[in-house]
Amino acid sequence: MLPRRFLIVCAALLLAACNAPSRTMSVAELNTYRIADITVTLPPGVSGRNTAFEMAFAQGRGAVMPARAGTPEATAVAPPAGGPDYFTLINSPEAQAFYQRRTVEILRGEMEKQVGRALLGQRPARLDVTVTSLHLPNEAMRILVSQHHQLVANITLRDAVSGQTLVVYPEMRILIDGGGGLVGTFLVPAIAGGPVERLAAQMAANYRNWLLQN
Repeated sequence: MLPRRFLIVCAALLLAACNAPSRTMSVAELNTYRIADITVTLPPGVSGRNTAFEMAFAQGRGAVMPARAGTPEATAVAPPAGGPDYFTLINSPEAQAFYQRRTVEILRGEMEKQVGRALLGQRPARLDVTVTSLHLPNEAMRILVSQHHQLVANITLRDAVSGQTLVVYPEMRILIDGGGGLVGTFLVPAIAGGPVERLAAQMAANYRNWLLQN
């Protein structure tokens, strides 16, 4: 029998495909444009924070994630006396700004990679991605109960010169498996990448397919 969380994700993908909005322009009309710029906006308080982002920020400032007391790792990675405190760093306003910047970079990077060259015309267009919701359950939640990562965004393609709206995909909803149990929680990111990276890749692929489908 297929795992329940796999069936949930498949059902969500199928529902998203069925609920995809119709385009107001044909592929031929869209192909008179080229995507010249991509912007990504996150609402206040939404940052894409996850363990990998926390570790990257803290390590860049000389702190490391504490290991459990009594383990060999605890001695190996113990911060020097007087060094920065890991938990103070990762909860600081500076860290929150870092998480948000990193999330924007990843989302924009995937859209540039997968969608940036999707249109073949000469007229410049701008792609505006506005994230309205980003839900990333932490490891503790996913170890106890199978959880899913979710992103919701409004994506608008505009004429870069006039600002006229060309096509809109409202409330694109991306749902990916976060792994469940102790093994799944840490195995999925190790194999497939972090949650923001996987959400970004799926969002870009879904949007490109929608934009170019006849």
